[in-house]
Amino acid sequence: MIKEYDKYEEWLITIANTRLIYNTMDELEDMLDNHSIHNNGIKRCFASSPKMRAAFRDLKVEVSLMTDENVTLDRFLERYKKTWTFYKTYLSRRADPEKTAMEILCFCCPPYNKDGYGKKKSAIYHRIEEEDISIPILVMLLMKVLPGYDSKDGDVINMPQHYETVMSLLEKYTNEGTMFSILPTITKARGEQHKSRIMLYHYICEILNTFESYSDTSSLYDTSNNVKETLVNIDIEGIWNECSGSLLYTSFWQIEKALNEGTYFVTYWHKNAENRLTGIKYTWFLSEAADGSMIVYVIHPEAIKHRMKGLAYGDSDNVWYKTEMPKENPSMLSLHRLMASNVWPLSISLTKVTDQTTIDIYSNWMNSCSQELLYSDCDYTFYPNLHAITEDYLYIPTEVDGEYFKIPKNCHEGFDKIQFGDNVGTMHMNNQLYLAFDEFLLYISTSRNSLKKYGIKKVNQID
Repeated sequence: MIKEYDKYEEWLITIANTRLIYNTMDELEDMLDNHSIHNNGIKRCFASSPKMRAAFRDLKVEVSLMTDENVTLDRFLERYKKTWTFYKTYLSRRADPEKTAMEILCFCCPPYNKDGYGKKKSAIYHRIEEEDISIPILVMLLMKVLPGYDSKDGDVINMPQHYETVMSLLEKYTNEGTMFSILPTITKARGEQHKSRIMLYHYICEILNTFESYSDTSSLYDTSNNVKETLVNIDIEGIWNECSGSLLYTSFWQIEKALNEGTYFVTYWHKNAENRLTGIKYTWFLSEAADGSMIVYVIHPEAIKHRMKGLAYGDSDNVWYKTEMPKENPSMLSLHRLMASNVWPLSISLTKVTDQTTIDIYSNWMNSCSQELLYSDCDYTFYPNLHAITEDYLYIPTEVDGEYFKIPKNCHEGFDKIQFGDNVGTMHMNNQLYLAFDEFLLYISTSRNSLKKYGIKKVNQID
């Protein structure tokens, strides 16, 4: 069994030589407050077992903080060594390593595509699963963005290029597999300020997990339920503006609570010189992040319409902001965008308007000015009204008393998981009625052809 001293020495040498956590030796030396590692090496700089252990634990804590506690350094290094050995044995001589990386992603990751490979390839790819080889590390090795476990290549000088190489691969892999044109986690990775090999590993893991959550219908239901558990209700109803609560600009925000937990309708109003008010009505979802902060997920009104048409969400459809978790009745919200965007502002600083004179002026505008709600054809009202669940069917009331939509559970994957309390019901949008299944991001038109497609019937009794 490897001695504790030898274990920490090996790990620290690997971290230093592969520039795993920091791109340069100078950065690593600054972190460990030891500026002679580049000359004397790890063994001389940390000459005792306690010093080795302390240095490693400092780095382990740092990696945990960098990755929101998603990467455990010692576990990563164990998998790195194992995956490097597998790579050297079976994959290091591949003529087209990028193609091999894509094949491994398709073969070993959900939704799994194991067809069309020769016996030799299939056998190797099956071994990856059987031996629990790390897919993210294997991809990094194949894409030449992570050196061998015993590498001594020196400082990294092209990490942004490494990131883009991997993100381009993952963008191809996840293309058309989810509701997003580009997975938000890919955009987030591209915008990372402190790009390093360990952070790239962290993002690959996050991207693959996100893709699995959104590409598989059954997983999507579980993901939606997990998100619901983090939703928070905050007393933010009222009028807000971006000028410290005073009347400096002719723009303001109107926040209203929706029926669902942690959900709000937020309308941004602007009055022009012709005394005309134009507004955009967004939907906000408030949730608690792992670090205790608050995430504000903003949906543009057109996003639902795009979803109904089967179009993927683009940059303009949604955005994530982060802020400190406010008190129950906050007076300020300082929102900071989580990822790159060409559409949404980097930050939004909102102050609740409490001055009655200012509130009265806004109210007067609302009552006297001509109004136009942009994207009004996307305005919707959702009614959660799942009436009954039987062994084979779900029942949702129609707009006729005593009549129900009888929905087969087998008409959509995952419907057998639906239970009372889920966001299932009817939705009115643009003078049309839809059956809404929020957990699946599915909205079914109640037109005759659409109901027939899903085998949904109108009945007057529960079977």
